[in-house]
Amino acid sequence: MDSKYSIAKKEILELYKDYTSNPNTIIKSESHIARKVKDKFKFTENVESIRYYVRTVLKEHKATSLNSISSTISNDYSPQKFTLSAWHKEGYMMDIDQYCEYYKLPRKDISSYKLVSHTGTPFYNIVFKDKNIESSLDIQKVKSLLEKEITKVYRYTQKDFKKDKTGVGKWADLHLGALIKGLLKTPSYNTDILIKKLHRSVNEINSHGFKKVHIHIHGDLIESFSGLNHINSWMSMDSEIIGAKAVKLCVKILHEALSKVNNLGEVKIVAGNHDRTSKANDEDVKGGAAELIAWGLELMGYDVEFHSYVLTQEVDGIFYIIFHGDKQISKKSSEEIILKYGKQHKYNVICEAHLHTFKQKSSRKEQNFVDEVKIDSLDYRRVTCPSMFPGNYYSETLGYTSNTGFLLFWENGFGKPNQLVCSLE
Repeated sequence: MDSKYSIAKKEILELYKDYTSNPNTIIKSESHIARKVKDKFKFTENVESIRYYVRTVLKEHKATSLNSISSTISNDYSPQKFTLSAWHKEGYMMDIDQYCEYYKLPRKDISSYKLVSHTGTPFYNIVFKDKNIESSLDIQKVKSLLEKEITKVYRYTQKDFKKDKTGVGKWADLHLGALIKGLLKTPSYNTDILIKKLHRSVNEINSHGFKKVHIHIHGDLIESFSGLNHINSWMSMDSEIIGAKAVKLCVKILHEALSKVNNLGEVKIVAGNHDRTSKANDEDVKGGAAELIAWGLELMGYDVEFHSYVLTQEVDGIFYIIFHGDKQISKKSSEEIILKYGKQHKYNVICEAHLHTFKQKSSRKEQNFVDEVKIDSLDYRRVTCPSMFPGNYYSETLGYTSNTGFLLFWENGFGKPNQLVCSLE
């Protein structure tokens, strides 16, 4: 493998070894290693060119590594992203049966496994058999089930108001069915915690006394419909909350929260990447589970609009553009998005989610987030909503931890939005 970067090969492998040998160290990215190499060897090329070489070196290294022990039934496993240690606290390596018993995993449902021992913390890379949940995956069957079980229970009632304004509440990344506990930095999360967060957000919204309130839900309503969204979905979810049960429970939980919003107007829902009904993201690209949930809420009597990736709404002269944030459209500049989906001569607010953290910026060209004053000097704002979901093991090992919360907007009397970032911690 000839390259002008070859003199850095040994350094690349040493850095990689340092980052992976300590289980308490967050593994650095290829770009991080490339920057280190660039600085040490005074390379003049950009980091991206060096990163490509780093990737090539690491691929070659992993391909020739003999420091892993394999015991497989089939070759349908993929690289592990999470770590449950196979090293028992009493000082021995667990076999697959002991591993499953220790972590309460269904041994009979495993189709293949591999013991990986070269990463510092040994673990089993596990693939589970596809469970037969065909009845849950049949959309028409789920719709029939919902239609039989759901009745119109919501009826709008005008409540007293103290502010002659319309509020717009932003909920994002609910991940119903996620089960997070025992992490160092990331708070625990389950269905009961989600319910409490939703009701706390409703109390905050109601405290403002709006004449009308619209709720925008920015996708990832559930953790998984099939239970097989990702190869390791089982590590961070309640395996009982999948399929039709996940949809019904989400409809019920949202109803209990929405029904308490004073002077509720419209509910807008876009789908997220977790809302697909299929295992693979190239089978259901339209977020069928979110569509079912929206349909269930409509059966209950709510004024609901659903779209697989974008919705808009004009409220008191401010034009809101609603995304989840995982689609290619979110890589477009703010100007391009407004030109295609926004409204000229209005103040446009582009709201996305997906990243599980609050961010705001004026333009994709300006990668540094700017302060609110600078953003309000423009005729639009682009915001990433905070999440109801705090994250999981994977996000924590990447160094991403964030406060959960929601956003609340209303027009300030001068054609611009007031924006409240509400914490739910």
